[in-house]
Amino acid sequence: MGQIILGTGKYAEKPYFIDKFYINVYSVEELCYILVEKAQMLDPEIMQRDLVQWLDEQCGLNQLAHALYSLLNQNGSTAAFAGIILEYVNLYPADVVARVEETVRGNEGLSPWERGKAKADYLLQSGRYYGALKQYYVLLTQIGGKDQSLEAQIMYNMGVAYAKLFMFQQASRWFLKAYEADGAAESLALYLTSVRMYSPDEAYVSFIAEHPEYHSASLQVEKRMEQAAGQFEATEENRMLFTLQVFKEEGASTAGNDTPYYQEIEKLTAGLKQRYREYVS
Repeated sequence: MGQIILGTGKYAEKPYFIDKFYINVYSVEELCYILVEKAQMLDPEIMQRDLVQWLDEQCGLNQLAHALYSLLNQNGSTAAFAGIILEYVNLYPADVVARVEETVRGNEGLSPWERGKAKADYLLQSGRYYGALKQYYVLLTQIGGKDQSLEAQIMYNMGVAYAKLFMFQQASRWFLKAYEADGAAESLALYLTSVRMYSPDEAYVSFIAEHPEYHSASLQVEKRMEQAAGQFEATEENRMLFTLQVFKEEGASTAGNDTPYYQEIEKLTAGLKQRYREYVS
């Protein structure tokens, strides 16, 4: 595999850490990639003087830095900031640059709460579940009942984050709050699914019997569970579980050594957990 040839400036000896995206960049090309791929997340937070200084001193891009300093001094927009960098480097075609600028201009109309949610959503999508939850809790405190629709979205995403962490009791709590806030059918379905995941069968049946208003939704949940079970039966993991069980019963357990069985089970479980986190949305 050949080396990447940089077309603009030089490769920085010291990277620039973009706090918003929790990532280091070592060249202006890498910065451009972030600007394009994360356009939906861009806001005035990206317009930092130390970023411009880094482009000047570490990447040797004096002319670009001069243009960006001028923009900052004139209180220019985030869209213009991103556009100047992308146009100077000329890594992407004009239509991509225009699309990024249009996207960023649209984001500039978001409220501080909406921008905060966008940041938390990015953490959630990136698998940083605890970071996302921390941000969501802060947002709920800040909103304080002033935007019920946005609160419902945040509560729903908190349920998703907890579900990805296999903390189903906490997930059920937030899915229920989201349902009570906006009455969305999917919030109710995921609330019941979470309760189903942490409850013994008899306890769950009793729970549904005590809440006849959930009966119809619970039927949909059971259908989903059956579909998921059917899909799992056809997977390689299920076949491996069967093979390992036979190995345990007929091989290793006879010899008095179950260690290989449990080692393989641990590997399989870790893989399934990762796949589950990627699946839940």
